[in-house]
Amino acid sequence: MGQMDSTSSPQKRPFIWIVYTLMILLPAQFLRLCSGQVLSAANPESKLIYIGQDLHLVGREVINHSFDIAQDRQSDTERGSGHILVFPNGFSFVFGDNQFFGDIAVVWLKSVTTKSDGPALNKVEGGDSAGYEVQMYLQGNSLSEDAKNNKAIVIKRVLIEQGSAMAVSFSFKGEVFVTSAKRETADPRGMELYIKAFAAIGPSEPQLKPILGPSMKKPEGLELQEPIEETLAITPEAGKPRFMYPIHMSSTTGITEWDVKARIGTVVGGFYIWQKQDESDLLLELQADNAVIFLAEQAGKEPNESGNYEDIAAGGRVQAVYLSGNVLMTEGQRTIRADEIYYDFRQKQAIAINAVARTFDASRGIPIYVRAAKLKQLAENKFTADDITLTTSEFYLPQLSINASQVDINDTTPVDERSGKLSDGSYDAQMRDVRFKIYDKTVFSWPNMRSNLKRPDVPIKSVSIGNDRTWGTSVETRWYLARLLGLRESEGTDSTVSLDYFSKRGFGSGAEINYEKEDYFGSMLGYIIDDSGKDRLGRTRSRRDIEPPRDLRGRFRWQHRQFLPSNWQLTTEASYISDENFIEQYYREEFNTDKEQETIVHLKHVEQNFGLAFLGKARLNDFQNVLEEQPSAELHWTGQSFHNDRLTFYSDTQVSQFRQRLGSGTSATALKDYFLFTSTRNELDMPLVFGRSKAVPFVAGTFGYDDGNGFITDIDGSTEKPENNVLLGEAGVRASTQPFWQIYPNVQSRLWDVKGLRHIVTPQLTAVAYTQDDSVIEQRDALSIGLSQRLQTKRGTGDKERTVDWMRLDADVTWVNDSGDTSAGPDRFIWNKPFIPLANRYSRQFNQALIPPVDRRNSVEYGPRRNYFSTDYIWNLSDTTSLMSDMNFDMQSGVVQQFNIGASVLRWPNLSYYIGSRYLKRVENGLGEKGSGMFTFAATYILDPRYTAVFSQQYDFDYGVNVLSGLTLIRRYHRINFALTYGVDESISQHSVVLSIWPEGLAELALGSRRYMDIGGSNY
Repeated sequence: MGQMDSTSSPQKRPFIWIVYTLMILLPAQFLRLCSGQVLSAANPESKLIYIGQDLHLVGREVINHSFDIAQDRQSDTERGSGHILVFPNGFSFVFGDNQFFGDIAVVWLKSVTTKSDGPALNKVEGGDSAGYEVQMYLQGNSLSEDAKNNKAIVIKRVLIEQGSAMAVSFSFKGEVFVTSAKRETADPRGMELYIKAFAAIGPSEPQLKPILGPSMKKPEGLELQEPIEETLAITPEAGKPRFMYPIHMSSTTGITEWDVKARIGTVVGGFYIWQKQDESDLLLELQADNAVIFLAEQAGKEPNESGNYEDIAAGGRVQAVYLSGNVLMTEGQRTIRADEIYYDFRQKQAIAINAVARTFDASRGIPIYVRAAKLKQLAENKFTADDITLTTSEFYLPQLSINASQVDINDTTPVDERSGKLSDGSYDAQMRDVRFKIYDKTVFSWPNMRSNLKRPDVPIKSVSIGNDRTWGTSVETRWYLARLLGLRESEGTDSTVSLDYFSKRGFGSGAEINYEKEDYFGSMLGYIIDDSGKDRLGRTRSRRDIEPPRDLRGRFRWQHRQFLPSNWQLTTEASYISDENFIEQYYREEFNTDKEQETIVHLKHVEQNFGLAFLGKARLNDFQNVLEEQPSAELHWTGQSFHNDRLTFYSDTQVSQFRQRLGSGTSATALKDYFLFTSTRNELDMPLVFGRSKAVPFVAGTFGYDDGNGFITDIDGSTEKPENNVLLGEAGVRASTQPFWQIYPNVQSRLWDVKGLRHIVTPQLTAVAYTQDDSVIEQRDALSIGLSQRLQTKRGTGDKERTVDWMRLDADVTWVNDSGDTSAGPDRFIWNKPFIPLANRYSRQFNQALIPPVDRRNSVEYGPRRNYFSTDYIWNLSDTTSLMSDMNFDMQSGVVQQFNIGASVLRWPNLSYYIGSRYLKRVENGLGEKGSGMFTFAATYILDPRYTAVFSQQYDFDYGVNVLSGLTLIRRYHRINFALTYGVDESISQHSVVLSIWPEGLAELALGSRRYMDIGGSNY
C-alpha cells in the first residue's frame, strides 16, 4: 500500500513536457504552464475503453487484513497475495464508468500472477501477467450505475438475500485505491458481518496466512474519529511494472511493410499514433509522413503485411516509434513540430531533431515558441536540450530572444502522500552560455544560470535609463542576488541587488531582501553612494542646490514582525540615514507617502476585544528631533457589552515615559528632557432602537497628565499657563436610520442609459458637547448632519444585467462653537469619533519632530474648525463616461473653500481622457501660499496600430506657472514596444527624458519605466 495514483505520477509525463519545461527562461506565467498543468483536447464522446482501469474504494471506515495466497496445487497457475477489506459504515466503489453503493460491504482482493502466452501488456518477467480478482458483498440500499459503453470489462452481479444484498465479482489489470476517514488493521474473519458475507457468496478462498500482524478479535464499538482522509493504494507484488495505457495506430493512405524477424514495421505515406496519458482523457498524439515501428520481443500474433494496427496495439507490442517528415506531436493545447522524433513508450526516452514548440499564454495574451537543435528525454525525470531559442515571435529571426547552448532539467517534484498529487515548484534547471539577443545581436550574456521554474531566470530584474537636471544621465539596474551568485534562493525569500550610475552624482549600490515564513516576515534595505552632486528638493531657492554634509551617503533599514504564541506579536524596526535630506532626495515617494524613519520595538497582545501594547522608541540619527519612548504602554478595551447588551464600554489608556532628543542642527531647547505622560479615556454607550432608527447616546471622561511642558495652549493656539493635570467630560449621541427607498420603474431612457430608477436615502446625525476644568484642554462642541443618496439603475442584457449607481450624492453640514480663524482650510468631520486625542508625540515636517509639538486641535487632520457645508457627487452617464465633483463651503465667511470637478471618458477603441479643475481658496499663513486654481488634462490616443501618444498637463492659474507636463510616444513593433517620454516637474524644477523598452506581455524583462506597459499591447 502507499503507491501513488497514476493520474498524477511523474512517470506518466510524456516527452513533450521537456519542451515546455524549457520555458523556465521566460517569466513565471510561462513557467507555470511547463510544470505539468495541461488541458484535455480529447472528445469525451470518443472515450477509449480498455482493460487498464483503476478501482477506487471509498468508505467512512475500513478494517484491513492481508494474506498470502498459497500456490494452487491443482492448476499450478495461481500465486500472489490478497486483502480482505470490511466497510461497516457506508461504502461505494468506482471502476471506470461503473459505480456501486451500499451501507456495508466486504471486499476480497486477490493480487495474482497467471502464466500466459498472451499479449505482453502488464506482464512481469517470465511472461506472467499481473492482475486482480475481486469479489464483493454489498448489503443495505445497494445500488449500481452501469457504464453505457463498457464492453471491455465484464462485471458479474447477483441479487441475494431476497434483494437486500448484492454479490459482485470481476477481474482486471490496474491499481486499487482505498479512501477512508478511519483505518484499522485486524483480522475480520470472526466478525458477524464477515461470516454472513462469506456464507452468502462463498468465495474460493485458498489457505490464508496472515502477514500483517496477529489475528485480532472483532473490534467493539467502532466510533468514527475526527475525519483524517487517508488514501491507500494496493499494489501488485514487487517487481511488477506500472500499468501502461494502450497505444493506437492508423495509416489510412500509407504503405506498410513488416519485417517479422526484426520486429520492425515501416510506414510510408502518412502515419498516426496516439496514447492516453491519464484519467482526464489527455492524449499524446504523433503524426508524420513516414514512420518506423519497433515491436517488443514477446511475440504474440504476428502482423500481416497490411498491418493490423489494433491487434498490435491491443497486445501491447509497440515499444517505440521513429517518425520523420512533417512530424507533429501534440498534447492538449501544446504542439511540437520537428524534422525527426524517436519515442520509446516503455523506457520513457525520446529525442527530437530541429524541434519547434508553440503554446499560448492567455493571461499575458502572447504565444511562446521554443526552438531547439536537439531535445532529449534521458529518463523519467531528466531532460536536456542543445542550442535552444525561446521567444514570443514566430519569425525565424525574432526581435527579442533568449538563447542557451545547453539546458539540463531535473524534475525533483515530490509526491504528496495524502493527495497523491505533485508538489509545486520542485524543479532544478541549469543553463550554460545564456545570451539575451535583440535580433542577432547579443546585448547580455551569462556563463551559467540556475532556475527553480518560478520566475524569469535571467539575473537582471529591471533596467531604467534616463536624463534630468538632478541626476544627469542615469542607469539604474536591479539584479536577483541568488541568481547572480548561481545559488538557489530559499522559499519565501526575495533578494535584489542595486547597481546604479548617475553622471552628476556618482556610482551607487545596495541590496534589498524581503522574507516571509509561517510565523514571521520582514525586509532589509541598504544603499550607499559616493555622491559628488547637490540636492534639489523643491522649487524654492532655499530648497535647491543643497550641499550634502558628506560625500559618502546612504541608509540602512530593517523591519521585522514575529508572531508569538498566545496572540502576542513583536514588531521591530531600525533605520539609519547618513543625513537628513538623503531619503527625500533618493527615495522621494517613500518620503512623501510612507511612515517616518524610526527605531522601535513594539510588543502587542490582542485577545478578542482586549489589547495590550508596549512601545520602545530610540534615536539612531543624531540630526533628528525625536521624542523617545522609554517605554510607552497602551491598554485598549473596545466594545465590551454590559447589562444584556444594553450598555457598551470603550476604554483607551496610555502611560509613557518620554525623552526629548533634539537634533544636532536644532536651535530650540527643551524645558525638560525626561517627562511622564498619561492619558485615559473611558466611554459608555447605550444603543437604542426606535423602529427603523438607531440612536447611541454616550458619555465619556478623559484624564491627562504631562509633567514636561504640560498643556499650555488654548483652543485658538495662544499660550496659557501650563497645566499638568487636566480633566475633560463629553456627552453626545450618534443616530442613523435604515435606508429609505422608492422605485420608479417607468423611468426609461436610451440617451442616459437608464432602465428604471431606485432612489435610496440614508440620513445620519452626530452631536457632541464637552466640558473641561481648564481652557488648555478645551475642545469644540459639534453638530453634524449627513445625508447619503443613491440613484440606481440597471444596465446590460440577459444574464449580464446588473445594478449600478447612476448618481451618488453625499452631503453633510457641520456646526462648531469657538470657530477658528479664516486661515483654517477645508476640514472634514470625523463622524464616528470626534474626540481629538491628547498625546502630541510628533508632527511631521521634512521628516523631523517640531519642538514644541503642534496642537492637534488646530490641525486639518483632526476635525473641523469652522462651520461648513460639503458635498461629494458622481454621475456615471455610461459605463465609459463619468462626471465627478466635490465642494467645501465655509458658512461663516460665505466662501467656497474647495471645489473640484472632472470628467473621465473612454471612447473605444482609440481615445481615453480626463479633464478637470481644482480650486482652493487663498490662505494668508505667512508661508507664501496663494491658494490654487489647477487645471488638469490627460489623454491617451492610438494614432494607428503602430503609434500611441500619451499627453498630460497641469497648470496653476493662481501662480501663473506650469506644474507638470508629460508627453510619451509609444512605438509598437512585433512583440516589442518602445516608448520615449519627456517630462517636466516644476515642483522640484526637474526636466527628464526617459527611454523605455518592454517585450509584449513580459513585465519582468522591461527596460526603463513600466508606467505605460498596459498601453499599446495586444490587450489594449
